[in-house]
Amino acid sequence: MATTPTNFDPRVAESGDGKPHFRTLLKENWVSVMTDCLVFGSFGMGVAILGPTLFDLGCQTSASLRELQWVFFVQLLLTLVGSVSAGCLAQRFVPVHVLMLIGMLGMPFTMLLVPACTEFAELLLNLMLMGWCMGCIDCVANLRMILRFGTNVSPFLQAMHFCYGLGAFISPMIAAPFTLDVECSQPVNGKVTLDDLDKPTNSSGGPPVLTQVTVSRAQHLSHSERAFFILASIQFLFTAVVIVAVILEKKRIISSGVTASQSTSMTSFRETTSEQDLRDISGQTHCFCFGTREIVVIMLITSSSLFLYDGLQSSYADYIYSFAVKNVQGLHKGEGAYLNACFWGTFALGRLIAIPCATRFTAAFMLLCNLTGCIVALLIALIFRGNHPIAYFGTCVLGLFLSSMSPTIMSLTELFIDINAPIASCLVVSAALGETLCPVIVGNLFVATGPPSFLIFCTTLAILSGFLYGALYFFGRNTPKYRGLKSESFVWITKFRREKEETNPFKPISVKYYSEKDQDTMQTLDRETEFPNNVNGNNTPFSPG
Repeated sequence: MATTPTNFDPRVAESGDGKPHFRTLLKENWVSVMTDCLVFGSFGMGVAILGPTLFDLGCQTSASLRELQWVFFVQLLLTLVGSVSAGCLAQRFVPVHVLMLIGMLGMPFTMLLVPACTEFAELLLNLMLMGWCMGCIDCVANLRMILRFGTNVSPFLQAMHFCYGLGAFISPMIAAPFTLDVECSQPVNGKVTLDDLDKPTNSSGGPPVLTQVTVSRAQHLSHSERAFFILASIQFLFTAVVIVAVILEKKRIISSGVTASQSTSMTSFRETTSEQDLRDISGQTHCFCFGTREIVVIMLITSSSLFLYDGLQSSYADYIYSFAVKNVQGLHKGEGAYLNACFWGTFALGRLIAIPCATRFTAAFMLLCNLTGCIVALLIALIFRGNHPIAYFGTCVLGLFLSSMSPTIMSLTELFIDINAPIASCLVVSAALGETLCPVIVGNLFVATGPPSFLIFCTTLAILSGFLYGALYFFGRNTPKYRGLKSESFVWITKFRREKEETNPFKPISVKYYSEKDQDTMQTLDRETEFPNNVNGNNTPFSPG
């Protein structure tokens, strides 16, 4: 029998059978949804631009490949710091839309400063600032989307993360025509070897003609700064749209009959409620505990899996360009950037496909398919690591199957245990640590043992993820929560399960927080606000990429 929440948000439009009308929700909130999607697309551009321009940045700053690995680390580390600090500021001091504007203004300015960094230390400092802005955007955009739609956020959150993949796909495509594709860090006799730019092939139609040029000339031959200028221009345009959208959103709130004082009270109420939810939904505000031993085991396995998933995504996206340039035979100038774009393009496509798939297939079956596809793709790419077509095949298949692994394992974990605030925090931090640390390990292996170590490392991560999946399903199927779903198929989301639990595919669990002081404000507004205390179905806590 379907259950109906006692407290509901009147902004959530539902049909007669209890299922949300997403078209109505989109029509009523299209300005805010478009804004958050543009913001997250800008975030994706910042993440993906470093991979295809890595060698050119090395020429620009005279840095070695071993030193260049730190550009990924400092950017991702400050992205994590930016996410945490933005969340604290949003709860206590700074309005959410102000933080979003700060992040959006910082992104294009730091993009413009990258070509001006001639010293490696200057580049690192600039990328640290860019990383903080990216983390701020990551936190604020997810927070706005989740608070706006509550338990019905899943399709909108998937759409926003699809824009992240789309932005990450656009960056390498823009950078490809302007990169030099040569490493200047270890020249022979002060010179480097590169393909002749004026004569791409010799008179007999053979391979490109190789010429010797000085490092200083190689630096001038690189035009990667044009790619950064183009991306900065696009992001300035996005920033202007965000400013206009915020103004329109404020006017819509005022015109809807909510006064400025009431809006401020409502905002304060939501922030207070969110803070209470972040402490602990169970009411244990002074004890950061997780529950029984089986909950701890499930949480640790899921955290380790997210560490591997995001580490694999970050490592492959950052180093496939360098690997292709050094190891793939027959690769033409700029083609490494297109290979990087293929990964992000299929990554975005996979997230788009996962939206309808998640309404038909169980999370356990989807994750098994994802892991199988990733392992097969990486094994084929490793065995035929110098083959030109296989490089594209492995990259596209990996991007397609890797894309939805993180949200899928969150959905699977929710079937085993109830994800509360402490557990969600641990999962998000684990994913961010994997995204930050794994590229550093890959960079050291890449320099010390050669390009093939990159694929060996990624394949190892995928295989370990498979073992963790087996452990998660083994321990999870014995939990009391999962045992209550005896009639659920391993492959299909059965009709019996929906009738048994609820008609709404998004679990409408609500907790109402307010004091007597807040009741007058709530009665004046004649509305109640719904705050989910866990996630279900496709809803997941937010994370970077």
